[in-house]
Amino acid sequence: MKKVLVGLAIMLVATSFVFAAGTGEQGKSTKKQLMGVVTPSADHGFTAESIRHCEAQVKALAAANGFDYRFMTAAESGEQSNAVETILGMKPTVMVLWPVTGDELRSAAQSVMEAKVPLIVYDRFIEGLTPTAEISGDNVAIGEGAGRYFNDFFKADLAKGTVNYLEFKGDSSTVPMERTNGFLSTADKNFTLDQSFVTNWSQQTAMEQMENFLNTKSVAEIESIKAIWTHDDEIVFGIVEALKNYHGSAKINIRLINGVSAGMGFMDLFENSGLKGIDFMTYTFSPSMVRDAVDLGYKVMKGETLEKNYKVPTEMIDKTNFKAYMQSDMYKTRYSL
Repeated sequence: MKKVLVGLAIMLVATSFVFAAGTGEQGKSTKKQLMGVVTPSADHGFTAESIRHCEAQVKALAAANGFDYRFMTAAESGEQSNAVETILGMKPTVMVLWPVTGDELRSAAQSVMEAKVPLIVYDRFIEGLTPTAEISGDNVAIGEGAGRYFNDFFKADLAKGTVNYLEFKGDSSTVPMERTNGFLSTADKNFTLDQSFVTNWSQQTAMEQMENFLNTKSVAEIESIKAIWTHDDEIVFGIVEALKNYHGSAKINIRLINGVSAGMGFMDLFENSGLKGIDFMTYTFSPSMVRDAVDLGYKVMKGETLEKNYKVPTEMIDKTNFKAYMQSDMYKTRYSL
């Protein structure tokens, strides 16, 4: 019995040593700072690229500056909420959150703020919540710029009457809302929306939606469409495939299709789309922007005070400047991994 008690005493001393190992002189904690990062899973090309850039930046900063991090991805809002709660239990110094859907992450985000942990929200915002800082591409500017571009491109047509167009949105988050509102604020009132689709950022879904439109609408309605306003390059790829596969009796009168992202695949459309008479335009929205969100998290760790809102500038890319853009630092950084 004495041997057992002695053994227990040794175990207790060892346990006490393990818990005390995190303290230094005068009981001061030597525990490293911890950055928590939660992102969506790689459900399409943009998020896959973003995740690579995000994790690379966290690793580089952690290695260079001696802090710890926990990086988690999740496909659904419920899984993201669980990831946030898991990291919150680790007592992070700061949290960087890229929500799948902002509204569904409100409770988890609120719990971070109630725990007095600085919160950086990236890309898809949470309406009604004011975190430490928000950062995203300038979605409103993208929409506004696209509206002005459409006005110039169809100037002669608009002078004669209406120009019918289709819209292909990403999802129901704040990102498409900002882009659509921006577009409507600058686009000529003679642009008439024929139909709007929600693609969930899927190339395959966009292709199926476009195919359904071409196969079910009247010849007159199909031929009336002159422009397609989309929220992402990958959506455009699906639309292009549907148009290339169309062999119906209607004449395709579409003359302009825009994207958002300005990725490598879109650059090929300017000279090799396989579609005659259709021009393309996109706006820069690089997956590498997420590095800026991580950088903001590190600034918080250093005790810096952040602004409430950050917008990453965007640039229009079309056939007149895409080759110069492909030589830019922005483009090279995007494909540096």
